[in-house]
Amino acid sequence: MNFTAPTPNPEKRKRGRPRKNANNFSSDNLNQSSNSKVENDAMSTINENLKIEDVAWEREIEDNSIQLEGDIQDLDVVDPREDLLLEVENVGNPAIFLEAEADLAANKNPDELQLTTSVDGNVSLNDAKVNLNKPEKTFKISTTIHIVDGEKGGAGKSFLSRAFIEYCAAIGHDVSIVDADTSNQDIINIYDNVETAYFSDDDKLAKEADTIFDLAFENSVIVNLPAQVYSKVTNWIKNNDLTEIGKENSIKFVKWFVCTGGVDSVNFFLQSLEDLGDSMLHVFVRNLGLCDDWKYIQEMPEFVAAQTKYNFIVMDFPKFPFWERNMVDRLGVTFEAAIAHPDLKVISKQRVKNFLKEAYAAFAGTGLVQ
Repeated sequence: MNFTAPTPNPEKRKRGRPRKNANNFSSDNLNQSSNSKVENDAMSTINENLKIEDVAWEREIEDNSIQLEGDIQDLDVVDPREDLLLEVENVGNPAIFLEAEADLAANKNPDELQLTTSVDGNVSLNDAKVNLNKPEKTFKISTTIHIVDGEKGGAGKSFLSRAFIEYCAAIGHDVSIVDADTSNQDIINIYDNVETAYFSDDDKLAKEADTIFDLAFENSVIVNLPAQVYSKVTNWIKNNDLTEIGKENSIKFVKWFVCTGGVDSVNFFLQSLEDLGDSMLHVFVRNLGLCDDWKYIQEMPEFVAAQTKYNFIVMDFPKFPFWERNMVDRLGVTFEAAIAHPDLKVISKQRVKNFLKEAYAAFAGTGLVQ
């Protein structure tokens, strides 16, 4: 019986890798070893570089973290309100300090101190609001108390006061009017909104004259004085230090002394200079309606010496025609109203106009009323 050996099945190849024979195995193995060595060396170099970069990056992060922590600590420690100086007026101390630890407790109202902090931690005071409940600062306009004096009766004090009042009205200068002549209150009977004042040696009545100074906080004041009150007015000014208080409150005094041309009237003026000439300006008003020759007065040694020492102003008050003056007094009207009054004819009205023109020019020439 013939036996035929079975033909062996060919070996199946495994997927994924080529078949290698024994001849090229060692060569391939050497090449692979060589390539692996090169690759390993390259990978080692890359790993070293990455490791160095990692260390540098971690070190940079650590440095930034330390810097950031330091900045945060600075923000936590520094209070921008510390040593903040606030100027305060009308308070015993010229300034106060709001300390960082105490100001929040002291300020019950959170709106009293508001500081704007930007993203970078800087504090801006541009929008800061500080409220210490202090009064707003006000600025007072300088005013003047014009005292129309003359001491003697009939010197023309009221007549000058009336022309002065109307001059101020003509130039738009607001003034308060005070009539202190209680025996002959022609000012209060002619003009509106006239205050009264009374000078007395009695301490209980001393405050009656204080209205004059109180009005000067709002407007300049024209005061028409009566006769024979020189000592009372002088004591009121000196005993109360009114000229010094006036300087502190932008209030000054000017005395308009109406002189009759007589020696006794001039002596009263010189006495006023001796008592008050250093603290207030004097105006020597020569009443041309009572005297038209002032040469003798101008040559008096005492008058000349006083003019050099006190540098007072000399003003000529024009003469008002006799008939027109009596008509204006009888009608009890202002000079401006007299110009339009039907009882005065054309020529009389023109005389009133001429008088006002000269009087206004005289007041303007002093430069004391603007």
